[in-house]
Amino acid sequence: MKRGLLVLLGVLVLALATAVTIWWMHRPASADDWLRERYGLDAKQAATVSRMQAEYQTQCVEMCARISAADQRLSEAIRGNTTVTPELRVAIAETDKVRTDCRVSMLAHFYDVASMLPKEKRADYLQMVLPAVLRPEEMAVQHVRP
Repeated sequence: MKRGLLVLLGVLVLALATAVTIWWMHRPASADDWLRERYGLDAKQAATVSRMQAEYQTQCVEMCARISAADQRLSEAIRGNTTVTPELRVAIAETDKVRTDCRVSMLAHFYDVASMLPKEKRADYLQMVLPAVLRPEEMAVQHVRP
């Protein structure tokens, strides 16, 4: 009986260890960990990129708010008119300008991050992130709006 309990206990310990190992290997890594591991950043580079990402996130939130406000003004102008007026043209141009400003800011951020990566890894990073700049119509999909 004692031996059966020991075997059962051993199997349970082994099962628990296996489950913990599987969880550990498949746990979601933070974005910073993923970037550090994929692009071979040392601790100092990783900390710098993390700081850059946090600073850019603030800019990104502000840009999203500007885009949302411009879109709202355009929507109101469209609903308030039955012809294309000078005010409506201004509202359309404003939405384009705000999105352009956002794309330029995003591209500058991507280039700044790329400059922190080893030279041989910069092209891979840029290839991964540049579609966000090249296809701005998809920006809204990548963001959660309040």
